[in-house]
Amino acid sequence: MNTNTISQTLSVVQRFGTLLLILSTLFLFANQTTEFFDTPKFLGLMVFLAVLLILSALKNLSEGKVILKITPLSLPLLVLLVVAIVSTLLSSSVSTSIGNLPQVNGTLAAWGALILLYFLLVHNLQQNDYGSILNTLLGSGIILATMSLLTFLGVKILPFNFAQGLNFTPTGSSFSTTAVLVLLLPFLLNNILSTSTHINKTLSAAVLTLFSMVIALTGVWATYIGAGVAILLTLTLHRSGARRFYPYLLVPLALVTLVAAVSFLPNINTNSPLRKQAQNFPREVQLPFIPSWKIAASSFRDSPFWGSGPATTLFNFTIYKPIELNQTNLWNIRFKALFNEYLGILGTLGGLGLLAFAVITIQYLKSALASRQLSAVAISGLLFFILLALHPATLVLWVIGIVILVLFYIVNDNLTKSVHLRLGAGGSNGGSLSGDSRQALLSGNSRQALLSFDVFPLLLFLIILGLVGVAEFFTGKYLLADYYHRQALAAVAANNGRATYDHLVTAEKLNPYNDLYRTDLAQTNFALANAIASAKGPTEASPAGSLTDQDKKTIQQLLQQAIAEGRAATVLSPKSTVNWEILGSIYRQISGVATNGLQFSLDAYGRAIQLDPLNPLLRLNVGGIYYSIRSYDLAIRFFTDAINLKPDYANGYYNLSVALRDKGDLKNAQAVGERLISLVNQKSPDYKLASDYLSDLKARIATGSAQESAISAPAAQTGSSLQKPGEPILNLPKPENIATPPAIKK
Repeated sequence: MNTNTISQTLSVVQRFGTLLLILSTLFLFANQTTEFFDTPKFLGLMVFLAVLLILSALKNLSEGKVILKITPLSLPLLVLLVVAIVSTLLSSSVSTSIGNLPQVNGTLAAWGALILLYFLLVHNLQQNDYGSILNTLLGSGIILATMSLLTFLGVKILPFNFAQGLNFTPTGSSFSTTAVLVLLLPFLLNNILSTSTHINKTLSAAVLTLFSMVIALTGVWATYIGAGVAILLTLTLHRSGARRFYPYLLVPLALVTLVAAVSFLPNINTNSPLRKQAQNFPREVQLPFIPSWKIAASSFRDSPFWGSGPATTLFNFTIYKPIELNQTNLWNIRFKALFNEYLGILGTLGGLGLLAFAVITIQYLKSALASRQLSAVAISGLLFFILLALHPATLVLWVIGIVILVLFYIVNDNLTKSVHLRLGAGGSNGGSLSGDSRQALLSGNSRQALLSFDVFPLLLFLIILGLVGVAEFFTGKYLLADYYHRQALAAVAANNGRATYDHLVTAEKLNPYNDLYRTDLAQTNFALANAIASAKGPTEASPAGSLTDQDKKTIQQLLQQAIAEGRAATVLSPKSTVNWEILGSIYRQISGVATNGLQFSLDAYGRAIQLDPLNPLLRLNVGGIYYSIRSYDLAIRFFTDAINLKPDYANGYYNLSVALRDKGDLKNAQAVGERLISLVNQKSPDYKLASDYLSDLKARIATGSAQESAISAPAAQTGSSLQKPGEPILNLPKPENIATPPAIKK
C-alpha cells in the first residue's frame, strides 16, 4: 500500500472519528458512573484523542514528515496550557486540580484534552470535511431539540429513572442543550436567507422553529441573548436581500412568541399544559455577577499570577463569598462555578490565565473580521465566546465550540500556516528514504543516507505511543474506581452496608488520591459502627446491652478507620470545607465513646469556619456542641454569630432562644422567640413548633420557672446512639491547638 493510500485511509477514519466524537459529546450518558453525563462524555473524548493521536502519528510516519498547522489561536492556547500546568503544581489541592472524578470540567486534564483536541482537529481536518461535520451537528441538534421538547411536554422517552424529569436532556443540562442550539442558529438562518431552494428554506424554517421553541422554553437568559445576537448578526449580514425571505422568518418568530407568551406571561389567563410545565420546569441556578466578581478579584489579589489552581472555584467561593449572599435564597448553596468562564479563569488560573484567554478571544475576533466574509461559521464562533462571557462553560459547550472554531479555520485556510518539524539533516524537505539514499546505503555510503532520513516522525510516534499508553492506563484505572464508587452509592440506596464498604475500599485502592472516596468511606465506617452499637446497645429489656468483646473491638476498628479516612481527606484537599465539616461531624458523634472527641470536633469545625467564614450553618453546629456540654455562654456566642451572618435565619433564633432560656435569661429568650415567630411561615409545620415553644416560654416567665421541658431541645442537639454515656473505647490524644475558639474571631 503506497503512502497516498495510507494517508487517504487515515483521513477517512479521522473524519468518522470526529463525527463519532460529536455524537458521543451530545448523546452519551450512563448510570454506571458517579456523574451520569460528563464522565462518559469525557471518556469518549479521551478515547477519540488517543485514536486520533496514534492515527496522526502513523500518517506522519507514512509520509515521512511532520507538518504542524498553526492558527492565530495556537500560541495563546499553548500559553494557557502552560499556565494551567504551573497553576496545578502550585495548587493547595494538586489531585483536585489535576482531575478527580466525578469532577471533570475545569481540571488540568480537561484543559489539556480540549487544547489537544483543537490542535488535532486543525491538523487533520480538511475543507471537504466541513459539509459532513456541519450536517452531523445539525442532525444531532434536531434529535437533541426533539428529545428535550418531548421531555418538557412530559413525554417519557427513556425508561431510566434519572431520565424522567422535565429537564432531562442527553447533554446533562438545559444550558448545554440550548447553547448548542444557539451555536447552530446562524447556519439555519443562512440557509433561509441565501439563494437555496424553497424546499431547503422551508425545512430550515421548520428546524429553526424547533430550535427556537426549545431555547425559549428551557433556556436561560444567557442563551436568550445568544439567540438574539445570532439573529441580528445574520440579518445584518444578509440585510440587502432579507426582505424577500421574511415569510420564512416571520412564521417561526410568530409561533415562538405565541408559545413563550402562553408559557410565561402572567397576564395571560390560560390553563394550557405549556404554562404548567413551564412553572414546574427546574431552572438551573447561576451565581450572579457581583458576587462572582468579588470572589474572582479576591482570589486574584491573593494569587495574582497563577491563581488558586484549576477546578478550585468551590474553595474560592467558600473563602471569599460576600456576606450579602446570606440574604438571598442562594445562601446555603456552594457554587463550583462563577458567573462566567472569564471570571472563573481569573480566579483559578490568575492574571496570566485570563490574559492568555483574552488573547484567544481577541485573536478570534480579528480572524473573523479578517475572513473573506462574516459567514455563518464565523458568527457561530462569535456566539461561542459570547456564551462564555454570559455563563460558565460546560464540557459539551467546550467540545462543540472547539469544533466550530476549527471549522472556521479550515474554511478560511488563508489564516492558517504550515510548519515542517524535523530533526534529520541533509535535506530541507524531509521525507522517507529515497531511491538514491537506499542505493547509497547498499553501496556503503550509509552515513549520508541516515542523515537524509527525518527521524522526527518515528521519534514522535514512539513518544505518542508511550504517552497514550500512560494516559489511557490512568484514565481506565480512575474510571474503574469511579464505577465502584457508583456501585457503593447504589448499595447505600439498597441499605447494604457491607457492599457499600467493600466497593468504597476497592475504589480507594484504585484511586487513593480522591478525597471524595475518603470521606464516603469515613462516613460508612462510622455508620457500620453505629449500626452495631444500636443493635446491641443498652435497651429497656437489657440495660447492660449485648455487646461482646469482639463487637467492641470491631466498633473500635471501624471508628479508627473513620477518623483515619476523614483525616486523609483533609490532607488530600486541605481547603475543602466539606472535608473538615465531615471530620468534625464524625468526631462529634463519637464523643460519647472517645476521649477528647468534642475537642477534636471543635478543632475540625473551626478549620471549616476558617475556610467558610460566612457560613451560618457551621456556627450553628459549633454552638450545638457547646450547648450539648451545657457551656451556654459559648453556645450563645456562636448562635448569635449565626444570626448576625444571616439575620433571617429562623433555626439560629430558635437555638439561641433555647440556649438563653436554659441559661436562665428568660426575658431575652422571649425576645428572640418573638423574632423567631415573625420569620417562620405560618403555613409551615415549624410554625406550630415555634408557637408552642414561645407559649411555653411565656408560661415559664409568668410562673418564674426556668425548668427545661421536652420541647426545649434545639435542632442542633440531635445525634447518634454512639453518644450515649459509657466507657470510652477510643483514647484520642489531647489536641494541641483548638481552632474554635479562640483562633476563630467573632
